Amino acid sequence: MRSHKVFPVLAALMFTLVARPSLADGRWVVSLGAGYSVSELHGSAIEAAAYAQLHPLLGLGLEAGMAHMKLERVPVGSFPVEPQGGIGSGLASFTDGLTRNRGLFVGPALRFGQQLYAVASAGIYEFSDNNGASLDTRWGGSAGLGLTGKGRFSPRAEIRYRWSPDPTIDPAALQFVGPAIPASRQDASAIVFTMGIDIR
Repeated sequence: MRSHKVFPVLAALMFTLVARPSLADGRWVVSLGAGYSVSELHGSAIEAAAYAQLHPLLGLGLEAGMAHMKLERVPVGSFPVEPQGGIGSGLASFTDGLTRNRGLFVGPALRFGQQLYAVASAGIYEFSDNNGASLDTRWGGSAGLGLTGKGRFSPRAEIRYRWSPDPTIDPAALQFVGPAIPASRQDASAIVFTMGIDIR
């Protein structure tokens, strides 16, 4: 099943699950953020999440966004930039994660705490290459910490580690005759720092 069919279905299912317990009290937190993602290189990240506050310390919700996360490994010592530098190389780095080399994610998220909180998520990640072509769709997750205020509109900052392991089976495990083929895993991971706003 292609991810463009899975994403809306998963979003609708999660909204149905989290909406019912919070409609009576109207306790919701909508969290929006943008920032910086460091994978093998660096780029941008944007994310949005909505949490139903099942308890003052516990929020269950849905998150979605994009971050710079690369599957392929860049050769050591390779710095793809314009000859003699230039504005294009800086602009390309800034848009990585939004237009190129991005990991698009959506899935359930859990938030524990109030002003200082822990956050974790799991979901579907879709990766694209430098040209924007789809590379792979697989499961992934994240975990991190955040800091926010108490007001209706509060600034917030989060640091999160996002990862998506390669689900490919080791070729050596399937080979019965001949020399073992070395495995070539393509895990994707990034440290993501975002700043934004919480709306209650």
